Amino acid sequence: MSEKRVIEILKSCDALLEGHFRYTSGRHGKQYFEKIRIVQEPRFVDELGRMMAAKMDDIREEIDLVCAPAYGAVVFGFATALHMGRSFAFLQRDSEARMSVRSGFRDIVLGSRILLVEDVCTTGGSIVESIDILNSAGAEIVQIGLIVDRTAGKLKFKSPYRALLSVKAVSWNVEECPLCREGIPITIPGSSGKKE
Repeated sequence: MSEKRVIEILKSCDALLEGHFRYTSGRHGKQYFEKIRIVQEPRFVDELGRMMAAKMDDIREEIDLVCAPAYGAVVFGFATALHMGRSFAFLQRDSEARMSVRSGFRDIVLGSRILLVEDVCTTGGSIVESIDILNSAGAEIVQIGLIVDRTAGKLKFKSPYRALLSVKAVSWNVEECPLCREGIPITIPGSSGKKE
């Protein structure tokens, strides 16, 4: 279980892109993790889920349920739950783009000790939103598991987190973006449904 293997998986799927990107957070950067390309290779999703489960082995008994925000992280959360032998639930955005616990999962979320799995994290906004909604639904977030932490360990949450890959990916506010000043065309990759 190493960061080197995660990078190998990302590169073999063409999931690590270089250019000028606008992230879901609204910030700009020159590197983008196109996680949908990993999802196209179920064997890699399974392997990453196995790696995440192994990373949580020391706290496995503290976890009742694995959760993930829709849509990108759902398959990684599911694969992790499968390898941990735990139940799985996911969160999704409602009609007003607010994160919510799906109605079919409310009973299993209530009172559960949760591992919250996210795919790629830049600012942590979706995780903070997920933690708040899970806490309000009566759950305790024991740990957060990230496939990729783009802040190299600088994220701050109410719960501890671990990442399979931790990198320092530089990003800028729109006003400060050197790529915009250079006139490099911007790419706006897939959307999580989050309103900006």
